[in-house]
Amino acid sequence: MTTMKKVVARSPVKNSEAPRYWIAIIPKSRVEIAVAGGFAMFAHGRHAAVKRTSPGDWLAYYSPRMKLGEGEEVRAFTAIGKFTSREPYEMEMMVGRVDWGRDIAWESEAHDADVYPLLDALTFITDRQHWGLVFHRSIFSVSRDDFALIAAAMGLDPKRL
Repeated sequence: MTTMKKVVARSPVKNSEAPRYWIAIIPKSRVEIAVAGGFAMFAHGRHAAVKRTSPGDWLAYYSPRMKLGEGEEVRAFTAIGKFTSREPYEMEMMVGRVDWGRDIAWESEAHDADVYPLLDALTFITDRQHWGLVFHRSIFSVSRDDFALIAAAMGLDPKRL
């Protein structure tokens, strides 16, 4: 298991705008590390991607597989949470590799939600036959309504969003 060391801290800021809703794609084995550490990382730790998110925004992780490019198929939303006020910071994910992340309050009562029952209801899935193509991006924003469907499937009250 990888140990992480946070190396740069930034001052917190407040977000006065309405929250945005994000889906990031990472393997479930890395979701487990992020949830245990109370942080979110995506887009291979690129600073530009992490800067797009703001305090108060929500994030759901979608995991196609257990490990990066291998392992058993998961095809589920595997964690959901709300970004805290702390600014993005650099962290060492593995020896010699420093990436950007952001603190997040993960919803501990949430459970994995299989993507298949949601495919016909999610408006960002525009081609049912090739539904997986939308998940080839590292991170993308979705509507509050789509995010609420995902949250409900994960066992959360969507009114909290």
